[in-house]
Amino acid sequence: MQYMSKKERYSFYAGLSGQNLVYSFIGASFFTYFMTDIAMFPAAVVTVLLIAMKVWDGVNDPIIGAMVDRHRFKNGEKLRPFLRYTPLPVGITTVLVFIVFSTREDLLWLRVSYFVIMYIAWDLVYTLQDVSIWGITAMVSPNGDERDSFVKWARTIGSVVYSVFSMGIPMVLEMIAKATGSSMALMTIVFAIIFGLGGAMLSYRTYYAQERIRVNPQKQQTSLLECFSLLFKNKMLMLVTLSNLLGAVGFGSQLVTYFFKYKIPADFLGAGSFIGALGLTTIYAAITGAPGFLGMLFADKMKKIFKSYVNAIIFMQSCNIVVRVIAYFIGYNGVGLWIGLGLIGIGCIPLGAASIAQTSIFCDSIDYMEWKTGQRMEGVTFSMQTFFTKISSGVTAGLATLALYLMDYKAIDDSVGVFVGTQSAAFEAWIWPLVMLTPALASLLSIIPLLFIHYTPEQRAQVEKDLQERRAAAGIAVE
Repeated sequence: MQYMSKKERYSFYAGLSGQNLVYSFIGASFFTYFMTDIAMFPAAVVTVLLIAMKVWDGVNDPIIGAMVDRHRFKNGEKLRPFLRYTPLPVGITTVLVFIVFSTREDLLWLRVSYFVIMYIAWDLVYTLQDVSIWGITAMVSPNGDERDSFVKWARTIGSVVYSVFSMGIPMVLEMIAKATGSSMALMTIVFAIIFGLGGAMLSYRTYYAQERIRVNPQKQQTSLLECFSLLFKNKMLMLVTLSNLLGAVGFGSQLVTYFFKYKIPADFLGAGSFIGALGLTTIYAAITGAPGFLGMLFADKMKKIFKSYVNAIIFMQSCNIVVRVIAYFIGYNGVGLWIGLGLIGIGCIPLGAASIAQTSIFCDSIDYMEWKTGQRMEGVTFSMQTFFTKISSGVTAGLATLALYLMDYKAIDDSVGVFVGTQSAAFEAWIWPLVMLTPALASLLSIIPLLFIHYTPEQRAQVEKDLQERRAAAGIAVE
């Protein structure tokens, strides 16, 4: 039986696109570049900030998820009302994070204090919205196949929007700033209003999603301690989460802009071009990442071929390892750079379906825990997803800025114009292997936990059948 209407699906996808507009501005590599080369925070300070912010995420996310699981609104809903109340605060705090009121060194402490306060405020409201958005994907239908289809297109559309705008925003921002003579700080604020506040307003449409799976409130966990104890008994969830965390080792992806700025001549694409390091980073991301959208479209096919999404992810990561090692040895001189990037793009075609596969596994783990314990934990489960997504991005960015510090990196203002040959010998020697090989190492490490997940299609079918029978016996209606 199909439960979701087309209007419900399309409205949710539109709202999810809005949320990804926000995150494309604050969650991608541009955020690190903003801190080092626009806000002009020293690399060592950025390293400390990123690590501290992600420690905050670690405290913040699971607690919010647990509180969501324990709370019910008067109408009996758990997640949906948050999709109405959070967009405006998310939009406002996104704009405030990107305000650079000074770059004076003697005001560094004040600038850092302001930035930390604004980021904490943004992270609180964004986490609440993100947990609710992804948590409700496990509640929209008791039909596992319908839910998988919904998750597939949600992840595909969200990833397309995030990728296109996280690649395009920095490039267009830089080009407009150069063409108009405006400062990067000013253009950043303008773009934050358009994509941060504007995207947040569009995310209101996720409210159209309906909660159809509900568990007797008396059976829900009554304390945070019990909630976390159940969470850590979810072996499937823990192993996927560990896999994601190990993927943070691929911090070279955060160094691409610095590679293009200081290793590739300014006239690489022709004299007089408005495309700088940020624009080249966009081109790099398009070549290496855009083919992954094909993998998203064929996620269900890969699942059938490899018998499960777990096996499919192992294959995806293996492809990434092989092509990156080959690209490293080809090098970046002349046409070799384009050949290497093309190979990475081909190898990343299957990797594009990784987020779909992981979300489906998360949904399966929620069903499995309800089957074992009688309790559903959408809030905590998907808070773990957002927690480790942000932890991973924070660790990745922190390792990247730490690498910059160890390579004695010194930021040079964009107005100087000539950057090649201005960095240290350590930077010259290490930037290419870090960019190419650390993501391959991350893929290798992330495979290891997945080898210990054993959840067959037959087990999944039995769990869904048993849960339907239990709900019917308990008189719990599915709308």
